[in-house]
Amino acid sequence: MPQGPAVVVRFSSLGDVLLAAHVPSFLRAADPGRHVLFVTKERYAGALRGHPDIDRFYVLRDGTSDPAEPAPFGFVGGLGDLVAALRREGIAEVMDLHQNLRSSRIVSAFDQAKRTLPQKHGLRRRLMVHARWIRVKAVPPLLETYRSIAGLAPDAPLKPWLRDALTEAERSRATARLGEDTGRGFVFLGVGARWETKRWPARHFVALGTSIASDLGLGVRYAIDPKERSLEAELRTLLPEGRHAEIASLKFRDAAALATAASAIVSNDSALLHLGPALGVPTLGIFGSTVPAFGFAPQGPRDSVVEIPLGCRPCDVHGKRRCPLLHHACMERLPPELVLASLRPLLASKKVG
Repeated sequence: MPQGPAVVVRFSSLGDVLLAAHVPSFLRAADPGRHVLFVTKERYAGALRGHPDIDRFYVLRDGTSDPAEPAPFGFVGGLGDLVAALRREGIAEVMDLHQNLRSSRIVSAFDQAKRTLPQKHGLRRRLMVHARWIRVKAVPPLLETYRSIAGLAPDAPLKPWLRDALTEAERSRATARLGEDTGRGFVFLGVGARWETKRWPARHFVALGTSIASDLGLGVRYAIDPKERSLEAELRTLLPEGRHAEIASLKFRDAAALATAASAIVSNDSALLHLGPALGVPTLGIFGSTVPAFGFAPQGPRDSVVEIPLGCRPCDVHGKRRCPLLHHACMERLPPELVLASLRPLLASKKVG
């Protein structure tokens, strides 16, 4: 018999919300009849629109949504409004994946419901940064933790929920953008990142893209956010004019639709890195100021990471605007040849899969 409604809470940021969005699918895998609700900020709700395992969204209004974009099905309001509306749902379980003051207000409103608060390991990550001489055990991959709280085995299959959430119009636009690479195959390169220390140099990405084309016979797309104008300008300088069409300056949903058709994703430690598990595409994460031991990658069975060992890593839990030592060696010294070598096995797994 299905359990009562569960509400999953994760307000931000985009990468964390994308990972949290696997939880409704895990809950449905454990209990196919489960009614699942999801609470997040307005700016991130659109990324989850059409999620096959979320019955209704409860969206914290922040005034950032695009009026031209369709809104996800659900309720939009202030925090008090969300709590009042959720009380009418007969909530049986609150899964607080954020665990801040806002989310605790939602949890406290349902004192009769089961409260699920997975361990966040914040102290462990801070010790990795600020007390590197202490041997700290790596944080388990976050999606293993999320499987566990849903009652699944740590290696339970991942559902490509975002692939199922995309509309036909989004898929059609992606096909049109690919042109001749539709049948050729291509690698999706996530070039940007919010924090400068998480960015592999654009010139390295271009060198990697050139090798992918010449050595592997695949196309490439350099994916960036439309707001990253300086990065786009740099790519246009580095690439010959005839290859400017490889630059994909896209909003998140269109970037996801494009990545759906990719043979593999190679990305900095940013939100685009989490497209892989959500789409079922093999993904290679490039790590510099952060480390895989934080538990955010790899997440999928065909995912991998590439990094070089340096005594100054990691230098921050989230990333910084500049390298504290001003050399950014963790990314500058990571050669494209090493990334290409790490990519080859993922492409082989794609063929086998």
